[in-house]
Amino acid sequence: MKFETLKSIILLILICFSLLLTVGLWNYQPITDEVGEDSENVVEETTIGGKEVKMSSLIAPSQFVFHRNGAHYSFEDGKDRENTYKLMKNWTLFNIHTEENRDVPEAANMMEVIFPTNIPAQAIKNIFTLGEQDFPPSSGEFRRIFFSINDNGGVDVFFKPESEDALAYGASLRSENIYQLEKLIATTEGVSEQVMFTGDGEKRIFLPEGETKVPWHILDTTSIRVAPLKNTLFEDPSIVKDIPAPRVEQRLTDSLSNLEVIEGGKRMVFSGLPREPSPQTAMSSYEVLEKSISFVNAHDGWTDTFRIGDLSTANTSITYYMYLKHLPVLASEGNIHTIKVDYQNGQEKRYARPLVRLEPSINKSGAKYSLSSGDTIIALINESRKYNVKLIEDIEIGYKLVQQSGGYGGYSLIPKWFVLENGSWKEVEESIEGEGGIAGAMGTN
Repeated sequence: MKFETLKSIILLILICFSLLLTVGLWNYQPITDEVGEDSENVVEETTIGGKEVKMSSLIAPSQFVFHRNGAHYSFEDGKDRENTYKLMKNWTLFNIHTEENRDVPEAANMMEVIFPTNIPAQAIKNIFTLGEQDFPPSSGEFRRIFFSINDNGGVDVFFKPESEDALAYGASLRSENIYQLEKLIATTEGVSEQVMFTGDGEKRIFLPEGETKVPWHILDTTSIRVAPLKNTLFEDPSIVKDIPAPRVEQRLTDSLSNLEVIEGGKRMVFSGLPREPSPQTAMSSYEVLEKSISFVNAHDGWTDTFRIGDLSTANTSITYYMYLKHLPVLASEGNIHTIKVDYQNGQEKRYARPLVRLEPSINKSGAKYSLSSGDTIIALINESRKYNVKLIEDIEIGYKLVQQSGGYGGYSLIPKWFVLENGSWKEVEESIEGEGGIAGAMGTN
């Protein structure tokens, strides 16, 4: 064999070997998640698979009420309410100012937008577009927004607070948005007449005059892993220990903070103490809202659709309620329908959330329950000793999550009437029938 031929063969072998090494490097993936409990993850997981959201998607009305010459109307379908809110968020406000008159407007034709809790007035900029020279309020709150058509054909906007101590604000609506408002107020499709519950005063709680049919559903659950929450919530996850404790499924601690898994693994509570002494820090309701959103966003914690349900400045806490099929979930077995964050001195003191994600089931659902009329519910509340009319804050149709029997991990999503009394939602006990049988007798089919 000639020397030149031998060199060519050797060169060819080296080229082939080089190509094999290159392909091997391209296809190599380091193993980062198959580690033992005592090993340190190469990359710490800090997301639980939800999503980040903006403030405007967490603040949403519980009801739109259209007032026409003394009669009241509201949407029958929650999807119409959500579509109207999307439309409203594109409206532009100008001439924002404080209002001395805090009375409900007396316009013959107006739209009333009702929120489930007091909303910080600073959040107006997160809901609407503001005129170039207008600045959002620096304090105050509102529970209702009134859009009333005045004698000049313009629209007056009034942000009405619940508290007498809170500042009230007014504004005007851009002319290009007035036609959309007029069309909404005049709409007759997809709305039903409402009766107003006043209680012992002007509570302005609106309920459908007739019976309401609401579909029920079956949902499956997917578990949420605890490891990403440990990596996010503890200052140094490497020193966290798993210590058995009574009445909890799992207890993680670093001696200053605790993460407890409860309710059969379906919910967790994290409670922490500040690492360093901090001065007493007062938080505004807007700061609580803004900081809680950033806190949950940090681990993609919005695993289902959640919206603000209760914001308490006095207790420096905020609660977000789960929304399914365009209605709020107001009760559940295991309390898996809420996310709650408590603050102390500007820091998260307690964080409670579900450890399951809900999704549609392949099992049959969708039959409708027939819920009692508003007049029937008002009469029931007034006649029952279970309710204190003076403490009633709201009356609403919502869902209750009931776990399926027989070892099945899913839930039934059942519509019910609820009363908000002294800060707590209570199910109204009444006989409810579904299409085709008694509600309680309806299974997964």
